[in-house]
Amino acid sequence: MELESRSSPLEVESDPFSNAPQRTLSETVRPLADAYDERIGDRDRSTWLWFDAVEPAFRLSCVDDGAGQRVHDAKVLATMFITVIDDVAERHGDRATLEELRLVPFDARAADPSRADVDGDYVRFQRELWDALCKQFRAGPRAAEFEALFRFDVRQALQSVDYSALLARQPGLASERELLTYDVYNMMLFPFADIDIANASAFDPRDLSTLRTVVDHGQRMARIGNWLATWERELAEGDYSSGVAVRALESGLVSPAELRAIRNEPTDAAVADVIERIRESGIETAFVEQWDREFETALDACGDAESFDARAYLEGFEPIFRSQLARRARSGE
Repeated sequence: MELESRSSPLEVESDPFSNAPQRTLSETVRPLADAYDERIGDRDRSTWLWFDAVEPAFRLSCVDDGAGQRVHDAKVLATMFITVIDDVAERHGDRATLEELRLVPFDARAADPSRADVDGDYVRFQRELWDALCKQFRAGPRAAEFEALFRFDVRQALQSVDYSALLARQPGLASERELLTYDVYNMMLFPFADIDIANASAFDPRDLSTLRTVVDHGQRMARIGNWLATWERELAEGDYSSGVAVRALESGLVSPAELRAIRNEPTDAAVADVIERIRESGIETAFVEQWDREFETALDACGDAESFDARAYLEGFEPIFRSQLARRARSGE
């Protein structure tokens, strides 16, 4: 499946979700979103509303009838969870708070909001958010069967944030290979799939390997779309962890010194110069082509899975990619 207007694939101006009915967050999610606005406030509510709109597009077909709202709410909460910790790492560069937030889902040592140099508001909010997420996950009829897998996948997502934090301090560390190894887990596609199968009576565990292969490609597709939608804004904020910026770095189009200068003392002229070079380089188009290859490879990997529709799952990422590209166009205006 290739995008239409393949000769100019980046020029996607129509967001497939723009005409969706006006959405409101559910009664389960809204109190956490209100608390986020009051106590954190790094992002406006459009972030959660966009995900709220697109989530059904890539929900696994095997989710039980009647479980859709629970699945939906759990994934929105999971999105909020990874966003909070990602913003602490990348927007604020707050290592002490990041270290505490990484402990929230695990019991080895309780996260301590009163620890020196730690922003306690973030830690307290994240603990409340994690408890709400776990409550939704454990309500699934097969939650006990898949909870260990869910926790493993959350751990990989947290590691991806840790990698981004390292990259922010050491741009010479950046490599596209490591981004595709670590950074893609930030998209939370594996925990989302775990939430789905915890609510899927018909899912056959023998299909788990195939499912995870397909999800692996799906998260690469989702991450490519996210990179294309956000790299310009992130670069202006001094964040050069995007695959677009890293490819520009690895190719010699920009230097580590330039990126460090933008992070330490950003100027409109320096940012504009780097953005223009990247725009003219063809890097973005190359990532669109990579998205297509990931899609085709994932289709080939579907195998004989019978308890879920792998093709429908993958095709759900196409309108999401269009939406991401449309958001890219708006951000560049």
